Amino acid sequence: MGRPMKNEQKFYCGDNAPAAKPYHYKECGLDNIYLMNGYHIEEEDGEDYVSIDSADELWKAIGLDLVRAKKILSPKEIRFLRGQMEKTQSEVATLLRVDDQTVARWEKGKVKLSGTADIAFRVLFLGSRVAQPEGSEILARWLETVRKLIERDAPASDDLLFVQHGDTWEMQRLYG
Repeated sequence: MGRPMKNEQKFYCGDNAPAAKPYHYKECGLDNIYLMNGYHIEEEDGEDYVSIDSADELWKAIGLDLVRAKKILSPKEIRFLRGQMEKTQSEVATLLRVDDQTVARWEKGKVKLSGTADIAFRVLFLGSRVAQPEGSEILARWLETVRKLIERDAPASDDLLFVQHGDTWEMQRLYG
């Protein structure tokens, strides 16, 4: 019989070969952030200290990823984004036209963010200084999508016109 094989974990980043074990970056306040590189761990007096390269850019990237995700923002994500915008609960409440305690309850998980509040919160982050210039670009794409949906939902006629392009057919509304 041969030697027993070690149960070894392997981590992959994209299509790359197995990488070192990622660092679980809990310091940002979120439970699901891992770093493959861009960090340094130094030991001093028996304690490990972590330093992050370009921490502001990392936190911006995390924020942009959160607001592009399809799921409703979690309490920790709301708090993270608010912190990135350097806004108090009261300031966010004023901007979103809700009570101060509503924002506090969202962050504590006592009240779930409504769909409209979720979108408004995302837009607030995307328009903030910290999310630029990417935030403005994402907002522009969102607005263009909304414009197209409005045009599509407001036809001048209920008649449908189909046009063939090569081997595929595409529906177009008849106008006028």
